[in-house]
Amino acid sequence: MSSPHGWAIGVMPPMHGGPRHYDLVALPDTSLQPDVPSFMDCAVAIAGDAPKAADTWVQTAGACMLELLDRRQHFADHAGPDDERGVPGWHCIASGAVGLGVDTAESRRLQKSLDDANVLHHIANTFTADLESPFFNGIKLFYGGQPGKVQAEIRVNGERHEAASAALAAMGLPEPNAFTMVRSYALLLPMPEDGTGPPYPPARLDLAHAHTRACGSGSQPT
Repeated sequence: MSSPHGWAIGVMPPMHGGPRHYDLVALPDTSLQPDVPSFMDCAVAIAGDAPKAADTWVQTAGACMLELLDRRQHFADHAGPDDERGVPGWHCIASGAVGLGVDTAESRRLQKSLDDANVLHHIANTFTADLESPFFNGIKLFYGGQPGKVQAEIRVNGERHEAASAALAAMGLPEPNAFTMVRSYALLLPMPEDGTGPPYPPARLDLAHAHTRACGSGSQPT
């Protein structure tokens, strides 16, 4: 999917997972050639529900991409490097947590737990040394699964980060009582030494219309 405003989203060749696992790349500005800045994420079509997988991506990584371009907190939250929900040394654009599962109340419980845990702030020292992009770094948080078989994972720029994942697992988040998964996403932008705002410029485009089209056209994450 591409926009006349210069951003694009595409499905990559599968790098891990089964046939219901989609590896996605977001390119906020394709005009920055030849090395177009991008960030990676993935989505899983649980029980073959591809529209739900696409919608979950839009609410997390997709929301962060739109907020990266818009910067008016219409799509995701902002936190500076000194904020209590921020990541020291970085400007953070973060989505809320989105839950998937067989029980709505349980999904909401785990969503709230993930939000309340303020994960990135508390485990920042485990992964910030590995943030390499001068534009933005994509961070995915994933927690949940079957009762007794919980997975905790943090991916940094598309790759599982073992130290950060272990730190998330050690935070003592509640286990689900029924099959439930929650995920959130964040973009971390480097801060200049002079303390001014992150260097990646906002686009200030008609992104409300773009967001409506993205949600409405997400019948398949391809």
